[in-house]
Amino acid sequence: EELVIENIYNFPNPMKNETNFMFNIGGLAPPDNFKIRIYTVSGRLIKELEYPVSIGFNQIPWDGKDMDGDLIANGTYLYKVVMEGNTSNESLVQKLVMLK
Repeated sequence: EELVIENIYNFPNPMKNETNFMFNIGGLAPPDNFKIRIYTVSGRLIKELEYPVSIGFNQIPWDGKDMDGDLIANGTYLYKVVMEGNTSNESLVQKLVMLK
């Protein structure tokens, strides 16, 4: 009944120039707010993706570009999934790798 996010991963990982974030959302109603924030390992926010999601399987594409429209450099990055609903909030952090 409560809002939950499961099986989150990005594919391909390592990515060459684009990736897809895939995950399942469980609960009775979809979240009011859903964001994926991508950070450098030093903690600098480089991109924020905000998409409507639904209960069940979801897939969100990312073109590998930062907020300035530049392709990110080779390296390891962290992404944080933030989901806010009427009754609960949930967030998860995962790694992704850019390897051209």
